[in-house]
Amino acid sequence: MALLERFKEYLIKENLIEKGDSILLAVSGGPDSLAMLDLFCRIKDEYNLNLLVFHLNHMFRQEAFAEALFVKDVAENYGLQVILEEFNVPEYIASHGYSPEEGARKARFYFLQKWASQYKIRKIGLAHNKDDLVETVFLNILRGTGLKGLAGILSLTERDGLLIIHPLLDILRLEIEDYCRKRNLNPRFDRTNEELIYTRNKLRNKIIPELEKEINPGLKGVVYRMALNIREEEAYLNKLASEKYKEALLKRDKEKLILSLEFLAREERVIRRRIVQNAIRELKGNDLDLYAVHYEAIEDLILSSQTGKYITLPEGIELRRSYGELIFTRNSPDLAEEDIIELLEIPGEVVWGDFLLKAEILQQSGKWREERGNKKLCFCDLKKVKGPLTIRKRRAGDSFYPFGLQGSKKVKDFFIDEKIPVTERDKIPLVLDKEGNIIWVAGYQPDGRFKVEGDTEEILRIEIDYMGGD
Repeated sequence: MALLERFKEYLIKENLIEKGDSILLAVSGGPDSLAMLDLFCRIKDEYNLNLLVFHLNHMFRQEAFAEALFVKDVAENYGLQVILEEFNVPEYIASHGYSPEEGARKARFYFLQKWASQYKIRKIGLAHNKDDLVETVFLNILRGTGLKGLAGILSLTERDGLLIIHPLLDILRLEIEDYCRKRNLNPRFDRTNEELIYTRNKLRNKIIPELEKEINPGLKGVVYRMALNIREEEAYLNKLASEKYKEALLKRDKEKLILSLEFLAREERVIRRRIVQNAIRELKGNDLDLYAVHYEAIEDLILSSQTGKYITLPEGIELRRSYGELIFTRNSPDLAEEDIIELLEIPGEVVWGDFLLKAEILQQSGKWREERGNKKLCFCDLKKVKGPLTIRKRRAGDSFYPFGLQGSKKVKDFFIDEKIPVTERDKIPLVLDKEGNIIWVAGYQPDGRFKVEGDTEEILRIEIDYMGGD
């Protein structure tokens, strides 16, 4: 079957468009988005579609400026209006601590949302293909995922009142590139897609091809079919959980949702997790990207008996226990007004904001020396540390003894010397011992008072991982 016919068939099967639709198409200038644009233009009259093209120059590469003009020319040749935006994504990533993929995604959606609202368009077309879906499944497995992650990318999702459609999910990347050649579309290729410094690129260019070569040549088809099957099961469980959520809901307003802890505790874990997802979605307006460690923290909170206990999730979502109620509140993630404190047992792990911190005990004779120099790790003499540890943000007057320096230094001055933006300083966790001594400015500098020495027998190893992206 010709690719155009497959495209139309997929649109109909997945209920992605209706006659008379207005669609904002995100076009980068690469093969996928150019093919999507061309295919929509070929069915435009048949379905009476109103198409608007959007392009964001992320300013990652010098050639991005020429690519923006290329997209403009292509769109105008189709007789379509085009919107060009320019945004310094590298600077945005540096100031917020996002991965390149996550930062680009957030920036892109912000502008798509802006222009969809301005033109009163409710549908946005994104050009992810079958290979992207398979890569996403692998990425989610590596991060720790549930059924939702194993479903990969959905053909249709709703976010903040917008319908996001993925009309190319049934088409392989090689088929799209072949289509571009046959249609003389002359797409632009992003050379960063070949760089192996990104996890997705390692999967795309190295790991998946090796698995196809050594294990199963039909790997992509197998994973794709698995994702579709899981999507059906996920949809059923979500429908069931949606009904349960209504029963669990005690109260809601603009800034707060309250669920019954007694009701949650009675439900199976798989339903309980989805009820929580429903609450977050209603409070926030869209899904929150959570990983296995977040769900474990939520589960511990629900089954705990400690009134007042709370956890913080990415993007300013807080969950708190209070006398039979699980209270969801949403705070601005950028203001960081609350002094959120978490306890970290030794050994143990805890989520603080967008970070996961783990503590474990090692023997002096182990291979820990090989990891020294990694800023995500801190090594202390266990006998010098009085646990449990406390995780919090900076406070006025905080000081510590930076490793390798003589004397103490205020945390404020340390941040200035490290050129950390003011807006980011409250997002950096400080790890303190039971007596309130800072033992680590997490991800930056340990305190020299707790250093490992020749007579150290047991070592405290603390690790920090950013949970917000790739």
